[in-house]
Amino acid sequence: MNNDQIKKLATIRLGGNWGNCIALGVTMLSMGLLVILGEVLIYHSYTMIEPFDMNYLDYLATPLGGGLLLARVIAYYLMFVPEIGYMRSIYASLSNGVNFIGARWAMRHQGFGYYVKTICIQTISLIYQAVLFIPLLLAVMAVYYYIEQAKAQMNTTNLMMFMLSLLIAIILLFLFIFMKIKLRLIPFILAARKDIKITHAFALSVKLMKGNTLRYILFLLSFAKYLLLCLLIIPIIVILPYYNMSITIFCQSLVTEEKLNEYISQKEQKA
Repeated sequence: MNNDQIKKLATIRLGGNWGNCIALGVTMLSMGLLVILGEVLIYHSYTMIEPFDMNYLDYLATPLGGGLLLARVIAYYLMFVPEIGYMRSIYASLSNGVNFIGARWAMRHQGFGYYVKTICIQTISLIYQAVLFIPLLLAVMAVYYYIEQAKAQMNTTNLMMFMLSLLIAIILLFLFIFMKIKLRLIPFILAARKDIKITHAFALSVKLMKGNTLRYILFLLSFAKYLLLCLLIIPIIVILPYYNMSITIFCQSLVTEEKLNEYISQKEQKA
């Protein structure tokens, strides 16, 4: 199935479910805006407290401020991750020809186990990504540091260190994006076969993406033309269902039953 066929099938699968998918996207967007509004209110509420002789960033550096921020981040994580998994499952069901009501009914009968499993999958995925994200973060901090050093004193050493840290940051950024693409199929693998372990799903995702990474990137770039359209005419919330459905069908086209059975048989032979 080529990219044009995938997009055409995405339009067919959305059909009369487009409005429901838009409502689903609006719900997620509303949750994000609510979190942002809450953080802004917390910030402004703190700045109105006169007895504290420190700015907000200094407050976050204290055990109380840092602890409360960490608690909020964990709460947001536990709130958003299952919702994102829920949305992906809805699109996966719709791409298989199930209507929106049937997809929601199936999700409601998943129970608390689905919530825990989604959290575990995302947490393990973040641990894998942290291998590159933490060095990337340090490299970006180094870039800003040497920018300030160059502003204070322009010399060959500071300039060379800035260029080196910038080069390292760019390389790590591309590696991080490459890793995220390689792990993109994990939710679809686990949804297709319940008997595959989470750790095996990571290895299988990398294997199935081999040879398809460039195709996936080009497929994503094909949606760039809609960005200008969203800014001029159509709100992005209307385009998102089409984008999500297309990505879902693309990933499902790679996760075939034949490939999953082949991988499982290879694992059993090695065992």
